[in-house]
Amino acid sequence: MLHLNKIINSTKKLPQIFNSEAVFTAFDTESTELSPSKGRIIEIGAIKFNKEGVISTWSSLFNPYQKLSSFIIQLTNISQQMVDSAPPITEKIDDFLSFIQGTILIAHNAQADLNFLNVECMNAGKLPAKNRFIDTLRLSQIVYPEAEYHKLEFLADYLSIDKGSSHRALDDAITCQQLFLKMIEKIDYCNINKKKF
Repeated sequence: MLHLNKIINSTKKLPQIFNSEAVFTAFDTESTELSPSKGRIIEIGAIKFNKEGVISTWSSLFNPYQKLSSFIIQLTNISQQMVDSAPPITEKIDDFLSFIQGTILIAHNAQADLNFLNVECMNAGKLPAKNRFIDTLRLSQIVYPEAEYHKLEFLADYLSIDKGSSHRALDDAITCQQLFLKMIEKIDYCNINKKKF
């Protein structure tokens, strides 16, 4: 499934949007598989903020009713016991959708996270999230063309951002938020204002 969310992809508009009354939610998902057609979300983490600072955070584990692979357990440090004792996402999806309502979503490789989120919405009998979004992966390729890699972990090290526990959803969401703020600052400072990404 491809998401239908509208991307904000103009470096010229980003500082204007950021300096307006806009509210953003950087979020991340962890899942049982790479594809939403087979996998389920096991964790969502999100941080809501505006130009003044952090407003609030949201985080939850979910029971996917699937066996986690050893790869996912090793990657995320999320155990089978942790998800088995967590609620199903259907019990929490309304709360998360309320949390992000009216905000601009930010994610690293946003299409993947949005696809997972919107499949889970459909599975729960909910309409897909309609939020506009910003993809920090695509934006980083414009703002930091010299970077050897554009994975979130690499960019965090490159820019001296504290990653917390990588591949845990809330820590990755916070890392994504910090990356976005650094890129907004550089776009303003370097006048990177005529490119789409």
